[in-house]
Amino acid sequence: MILYRGCLKSCNYSCSYCPFAKHGMSAKELEKDKKRWLAFVENLQKQAEKADIRAMMVTPYGEALIHPWYWEGLAKISGLSRMEAVGAQTNLGFQISNSFSVFEKSGGNYKKLCLWATFHPEMTTVKEFASKCRKIAAEGVRISAGAVGAPENLKLLRRLRWELPKEIYFWINKMEGMKRSYTDAEIRAFLEMDPYFYRELQPHPSDAEECVERLFVEGDGRLRLCNISNAFQTESNGRMCSRKRCSCYLAYGGRKNLVNQMLFGPWPLFRIPRRPKAVFLDIVGTLYPNGKERAGCYTREISQEIQDALRVLSVKEQTLLFFATTLPYEDARKRCRPIWHLFSGGIFAGGAHILFCGISMISVPDMHSVQKEYIYDIDEAIVKKLEPLQQAFRFRMLVYRKRRQCYKITLFRAHRKSWNGEEAEEVMAYLPQPLRNQVRYFIEDRCMQVISAEADKANGMKMICEWLHLPVSDTFAAGDSYEDIKMMQLIER
Repeated sequence: MILYRGCLKSCNYSCSYCPFAKHGMSAKELEKDKKRWLAFVENLQKQAEKADIRAMMVTPYGEALIHPWYWEGLAKISGLSRMEAVGAQTNLGFQISNSFSVFEKSGGNYKKLCLWATFHPEMTTVKEFASKCRKIAAEGVRISAGAVGAPENLKLLRRLRWELPKEIYFWINKMEGMKRSYTDAEIRAFLEMDPYFYRELQPHPSDAEECVERLFVEGDGRLRLCNISNAFQTESNGRMCSRKRCSCYLAYGGRKNLVNQMLFGPWPLFRIPRRPKAVFLDIVGTLYPNGKERAGCYTREISQEIQDALRVLSVKEQTLLFFATTLPYEDARKRCRPIWHLFSGGIFAGGAHILFCGISMISVPDMHSVQKEYIYDIDEAIVKKLEPLQQAFRFRMLVYRKRRQCYKITLFRAHRKSWNGEEAEEVMAYLPQPLRNQVRYFIEDRCMQVISAEADKANGMKMICEWLHLPVSDTFAAGDSYEDIKMMQLIER
């Protein structure tokens, strides 16, 4: 994603707290900004496909969309076949009909247009701002709206949230420069309007390794790491960051992590929530970082950021959460105790065991009365064929059963040597072909996992969606291994 900052430093508003309201630009300066913007657009049209650029957002020092050349440029960029989203930060101070007319005449695609709209109470009214948001959304344009969380504006912002359609996400930015912290009552009030306001209050330590999918482009063409970092991208220095923490949404919202992708989709900087009906999440390496396990104790814990996001999705957004893991059910439960109550079942043992519970799993005394369950079982003859190979191939065999049905076999090596494909194939060659055709295997370091040939996470995901009468397109899935690829390919990205 490319974010264009440009050299525009003027605004049609005159808010008392904003430095750009006090800076006017001459006709010559505006002409310079126009030329640089159009040159950027032309260059992007030539380079976007080669550089795999899929989204572009204008984030100016001021208000860009009052100038028709920005609408012309956005239209041209939206016409690129591989471009998925284009847009801008705006105060909505432009004339909608005139601006949209320019966008249409220049070949703009409304389905790709995304606007981040900021309410400035000194310059507009609640009704005027909300009316503009409704008109824009009625044209099929995706829009988010919000304001700075000034405690003295609480009543006004509550009115605005009430005036806006429910489907428009209303975000609250933390107010900088306060000489005190928010009170608990103020935090609760802002969380009622914006369930993700807690992210504004959390520390986000900088991590340049997570900033791999976005760049800020200055008007002179230099590539900045992000909007608050003084470090510039060059061939010699790569990615560096000059800040200790990401102190605003444009900084932490553009990082490549699970929470941003899960809550706000592939281009989270537009601040438009994904709002999936169901979420499927791998455990090891996704919810939990990979770490050594000793005697059932795990050396790393799920991050507070992920826990908070899952809690909001489950409780506030009423999104159904499901595990999608190669771990068997009991191991998954031990690993995920802090978040287990938020989930409604999942895909376990790589897809061999599929479970749906109508409500949270640990709050239901008799799960069988509310659950749907499916087991892809394995012929017991396979267990008997593999059992004699333990000493020759130096593994210990763990057999997992549910109601006497064998559904997973783990060939576990306690020593340091991991499995490789050649050894695995040699083991599987001991199975008669009819039995071999019934199963598949995959390798996880020192574990060779054997399950039904029909079982995988993608099939488990489709089965749960069928139980819920839910289109797969209304879901989100995330994982970090080969076993997750088919599952993630079922959704849009």
